[in-house]
Formats: sequence, C-alpha cells, structure tokens
Amino acid sequence: MSSFPNPHYGASGYGLGGYGNEPIECLPIGYYLNLLTHQYRLPNSPKLNALLYVLLKKFDDVSQCLVSLDLDIDLDVAVGAQLDLLGQIQHVSRTVPFQPSNSVSPVLDDATYRLLIKATIGKNQWDGTVDSLYIIWNSLFPSGQIVIEDQQNMTANILLTGSFTSIIQDLITHGMIVPRPEGVLYNYFFGDLPYFGFDLDNSFVAGFDTGHFV
Repeated sequence: MSSFPNPHYGASGYGLGGYGNEPIECLPIGYYLNLLTHQYRLPNSPKLNALLYVLLKKFDDVSQCLVSLDLDIDLDVAVGAQLDLLGQIQHVSRTVPFQPSNSVSPVLDDATYRLLIKATIGKNQWDGTVDSLYIIWNSLFPSGQIVIEDQQNMTANILLTGSFTSIIQDLITHGMIVPRPEGVLYNYFFGDLPYFGFDLDNSFVAGFDTGHFV
C-alpha cells in the first residue's frame, strides 16, 4: 500500500509509521477501523468491528501507557510517588540524613527533592573541572552566583549568592549540592555580590564602598 500514498494519511504513506505529524502510537482506534473497505464499515458489519475493537483495544492501552511514560518520569514535572521513583533510580532519599535548621522537616518537599535529584545527577556527571562545576551550578540556580576560591591547601572557599531557603542552605553546607573533589574541604559563605577584596574590580569582587564583607 505504500506505493499508493494517500496525502490524507501523511506523505510517508501507510505502514511506515507516518500519519501527518502524529506518531503511529497516537492514532485512535477509529482510524484503524476506518481503514476497512466500505462494505465492512459500520453499520454494515457490527460483529467484525466489535471484534477488531476488542483486539485493537489491548494494543491501544499499551500504546497509551508508552506515550504517557515519558511524561510520568519527566524529572521537571514529576511529583509525589513519581518523584520518589526517580529518586530511587539515583539512590537519593527524600529524607535527608540530618536534622535541618529552623525546625524544618527532614522529609523534603517536591521542589527541594527535585533540586537534590538534579544536583546528584550533576555530581555523577561532573568531570572534575571548575568550568563544568559552574555549568552545573547555573543549571540548578540560574539566578544565583558561585565564586570558587582555591586556597592551594586542599581547601576552597565557596562564595554563594542567590535566593536560598534554609533547607537548601543546609543541603549545600552538608555537601549534597555542589560537586567536590575527594579530599578537598569546602568552606561555604552566603552573601551578596560583589564580595570585598583587593586587586580586583568586577561583578564578583570589588573594593571599598562596593564590595560586601562575607
């Protein structure tokens, strides 16, 4: 049948998975029943149509499940049990292993849990370079800023600005957000940019009357 393409059913024709701009699994059962020749369409052959409907319904249920699968496990929109499942895949618990400050529950809400899962994925994919660390940070906190000061003694000062809830600050200071090389100690500081410092004058570090003390 592909040698006689009907424009109504897409330029790729029958049997090639094409139907306009829709994937073949999105087609309704009625589409396939309408492929019957005229003498077998309703109301002429109700039993044949009923049989085909029962057979096609099982495949339709599977197709609908497959179509919804991407949405159900989309980290950006998953909530509740769906998010818990994605956390299990990444070995990230919704309950943090410490008591957060300000009497916040150790069981994370969806938004914070989603951020922790994304941070864990970023840490697992991190190549160990400062440049890629900045990329990971910017993906997690697009409106925040991070400045890394290597102290050349196996420690680094991590200067952070942005809008952070107390639980997110706790996650950061407990080493659950920012990728860290093994054996390197991070000292975290939260504040407003630019930070106070000498010999520099840019958006991150500035001198008197402009720079903020950490």
